[in-house]
Amino acid sequence: MDNNSKNILIVDDETKSAESLAIGLRKAGYHPQVANNGFEGTERLKKAKFEYILCDINMPDMDGWEFAQKVKTVTDADFIFYTADSRTYKKSNFSHYPLLIKPIELGNILELLQQKGENNNPNKGEN
Repeated sequence: MDNNSKNILIVDDETKSAESLAIGLRKAGYHPQVANNGFEGTERLKKAKFEYILCDINMPDMDGWEFAQKVKTVTDADFIFYTADSRTYKKSNFSHYPLLIKPIELGNILELLQQKGENNNPNKGEN
């Protein structure tokens, strides 16, 4: 998988956690950008194309579900959600996307990204 072309938007109100995640993704060859809330994430989506969106569910003002609902018509990015409280997950229209429980491990995210990349590769299985 060529990570060099994979732009990732991280939407999380916990700045330190989001920046730590961005550093790890950058070291793995991805191109992450951080938005500190859903409104900032919406603005970033107007300026750049992202293959993946990593999104915290529990954020003030606009939670992860509201953000995803708002932007699903303007992006075809694949979502990965994370939260400290999984009880609200089944109440959403996005429960078919992966959910990670905090604290999240970079290795788990990298594994998911690799799986998603392989599933989206039209040449998979060809020699």
